[in-house]
Amino acid sequence: MKLSKHIITGCLLVVITMCACKKDERSPLSKDKTAPDPIRNPQVTNLAGAALITYTLPGNENLLYVKALYTLNGQQKEVKVSMFQNKLLVEGFGNTDERVIDLYAVSRSEIMSEPVSVTIKPLTPPIVNVFKSLKTDSTFGGINVKYVNADSANIVFEVLVVDSAGDWQHVDFNYTSMKQGAFNIRGFPPVERTWGIYARDRWDNHSDTLKVKITPVYEEALDKTRFNDVRNSFAGFIPQFDPLPNSGLNMVNAVDYSGSYPMRNLYDGNHTSMFHTKEKYDLPVWIPIDLDKSGASKFVLSRFKIWQRTGAYIFNHGNPHHWEIWGTNKPNVVSTDPNNTDPNTGWVKLGEYVMTKPSGWEVGQNSNEDVQAAAGGQEFELPNGIPAVRYIGWKNIDSWGSIDGFTGFFHLFELSIWGQKK
Repeated sequence: MKLSKHIITGCLLVVITMCACKKDERSPLSKDKTAPDPIRNPQVTNLAGAALITYTLPGNENLLYVKALYTLNGQQKEVKVSMFQNKLLVEGFGNTDERVIDLYAVSRSEIMSEPVSVTIKPLTPPIVNVFKSLKTDSTFGGINVKYVNADSANIVFEVLVVDSAGDWQHVDFNYTSMKQGAFNIRGFPPVERTWGIYARDRWDNHSDTLKVKITPVYEEALDKTRFNDVRNSFAGFIPQFDPLPNSGLNMVNAVDYSGSYPMRNLYDGNHTSMFHTKEKYDLPVWIPIDLDKSGASKFVLSRFKIWQRTGAYIFNHGNPHHWEIWGTNKPNVVSTDPNNTDPNTGWVKLGEYVMTKPSGWEVGQNSNEDVQAAAGGQEFELPNGIPAVRYIGWKNIDSWGSIDGFTGFFHLFELSIWGQKK
């Protein structure tokens, strides 16, 4: 009995060894070498930078898929669709030139049919339409670029400037799939220079280059070491006007959540430290800041940038959703006029903002573009013509975790502000 067991075990080992030694060779699904019949009745619908081709499938039982072969930017491309579909999309064309697409029915043995050729003529590609829509203007510290991207195509804008030697130099990239939008390139002195902007898609098609001469508007980053927390000093003087937003309760003193999240973290230059108010406070929450504790300067504000609390909290929790920026030079005076425009007679509303997600998705669901937008900081401009102020008040109307809510809280990693000193 023991001998039989040893013999059986030995045989099994030999079989296993032989199986292990065999090459793992992939072979066609079928040994039928018959070529399938070609597809029939191809119909072309030309699209923006693309074409949709429909057809009638052959009746061969050994059909596996349909393949399109064509040349794109000097390289051969192929598109495959299964035997359960009767259409395929060819895309990535950077102009409206006519092109020939060869279509093949392919068997389970990877045998191709005779080709059926169709001619396509793509409509104007997205990068061309986007390029035609570009509008530029000077802005604080740089250039503002507006665009329309009706096809929601994945577009990359590259911005260039001409240097002192007359050569083009890369400045920045801007990625988008939004139907329309704008972006700013900052950090330049108020000197006229030549700018270039062009659009590029994921197939490396390039639009023409828009060339413009623009002089950036002067601005400087405010020195955050001169900022000061004045919540307790002027809490009772921050205005509330009927009808009050949300709860309507006069919560003016946003208290730190704990000693770990003090208000100085809001402007300490560290994008990982956090200011966090106590939770379940009545909204709106007011956060007043002295922009120059020495009292020497006032500022015409041009823009500000905020960095959300990141991780699982982006576009959620206590990150701001809807807020206003107010300003004054007399923080202990309250005007009875909600439309007051003189910062020397009370608080003046400087701007109102609602944060939007690039993806437009629901709270709790974030795209890669959402994550990148939050991590890189989000910039907001103040309107032209606002007065110079020494004090600002951030009026947090609601946060992402309590949109249109009556209670909530507020947190941010960092706030930076730019403007002109007066």
